[in-house]
Amino acid sequence: MDYGHWTTEIDFEPSEWFGFVYKIIHIQTGRSYIGRKQFNFTNRKRVKGRKNRKKVIKESDWKTYTGSCNELNEEITKIGKECYKFVIAKLCKTKRELGYTETELQIKNDVLTSKFPDGNRRYYNSNIMNRWFAEKEQT
Repeated sequence: MDYGHWTTEIDFEPSEWFGFVYKIIHIQTGRSYIGRKQFNFTNRKRVKGRKNRKKVIKESDWKTYTGSCNELNEEITKIGKECYKFVIAKLCKTKRELGYTETELQIKNDVLTSKFPDGNRRYYNSNIMNRWFAEKEQT
């Protein structure tokens, strides 16, 4: 099965799952990002002559996706994908499970405040659920 740049410990069929929680790890520094991605998007298209809309399912860009963090994506563009490990941490059957699992892993890993011994942030994540934010770096 083709999973793009993602690595996983189990073989799976994407059509049987809603999405996955992932971890992107900078191989040299160990700095990471925890996020989530859906396998498909569902849209409702208006069809002439119908009251309800037609359900259209389209595959997402999950095979090439590199996260929603601007800082991380700028680094990936600058130094290359080969410097990162893209890991599927957990497959999820529903949207609710996907959101909960992402939040759970982010909190358990303390993504907003965890630091390396040298004082640098351990995670690229700057928020959890767009509600809790990491402190700004002092310059």
